[in-house]
Amino acid sequence: MTFLIDPPLLFSFGFISYFIGAKLSDKTSLPVGKILAIFSLITIIFTSTSLYLNMAYMDWFWMPFSPVVTSGKDLMINSGIFAFESINTAGLIDALAAIQIALYPLWIYFGIRFYNWRQK
Repeated sequence: MTFLIDPPLLFSFGFISYFIGAKLSDKTSLPVGKILAIFSLITIIFTSTSLYLNMAYMDWFWMPFSPVVTSGKDLMINSGIFAFESINTAGLIDALAAIQIALYPLWIYFGIRFYNWRQK
């Protein structure tokens, strides 16, 4: 998962969550679409934040991409595609990463809105 992949992934999860919720609406009164969307959002925020902060419990996630990627933060910033600084990121890069993660709920919301628009 990278900052490039997360927005379309979240958009898709919002759409798919509500699609599944609509298919199950006749079987349960639970808001399945909303539950799935919230679960997806929390999972991606947790994963992305943990990778960016180089938490040791997420090493399994980025190590298969080694030696192209050197850490979870490097995976989130560069993905083996770019060559931005990923070690000393104090300042602008950290601020941009925080903004990106703060916008994650918006991408889920856009996916849900797109699903609702398609149903009209």
